[in-house]
Amino acid sequence: MNDLYLLGGPPRTAKTTIMSAMVAERKIQFIPADAVEHGLRNVLTGEPHQMLRHIELNGQAEHKASITEDGKMKPFSNQGTESELTLQAIIGMIDYYRRNNTSIAFEGAAITPTWVSNLNIANLTIRAAFVGYTQPSHANSVIAYAKDNSDDWINDWLENEGGNETKIREWIAKQTDKCLSLKAQAEEYDYPFFDISTQPFEKYISSVQGYFLGDTDR
Repeated sequence: MNDLYLLGGPPRTAKTTIMSAMVAERKIQFIPADAVEHGLRNVLTGEPHQMLRHIELNGQAEHKASITEDGKMKPFSNQGTESELTLQAIIGMIDYYRRNNTSIAFEGAAITPTWVSNLNIANLTIRAAFVGYTQPSHANSVIAYAKDNSDDWINDWLENEGGNETKIREWIAKQTDKCLSLKAQAEEYDYPFFDISTQPFEKYISSVQGYFLGDTDR
């Protein structure tokens, strides 16, 4: 039996760092939900960095069971938020890897405990965890990291604000409230929640990776 690894949590919690190192050790496929989201945006608008809200899809598509037979045009209709449609796409991708007998890992803010608990996928063992921060002071780490990494998008925000950190700190404070809700939801479904704001960074990384690799349960 193969494994499906799922890591959910808000931005600025090192989800990609955690998963990249883990899948390198396990030699499994890894896809960030952001990549799926950017692909969806590009299909719909041609602008992969343009955030979308409510989306409505209506049209027709040719359905074919094989490359040799004739297709049949059928109507389709779908609607939802960017995150909801991204999760639908991820379910299709999971099915692809399941059919190919391959383990797969995903990480992203769209992944929630409720969504994971409703997954019912044959021949895949699901191992899920959630990360976040319960201390608004995490903003200090976010800003410090950005200032040491010129490619960090937080620097663009700082530049647009003339170096003023107020809006970034307000955003982190709002995310903190969401993380408290995420933590409660994770505990409700018996998934572990790891807090980046209450422990040293390296210990935080190793704790999450240890859970996924079976070195620790929490």
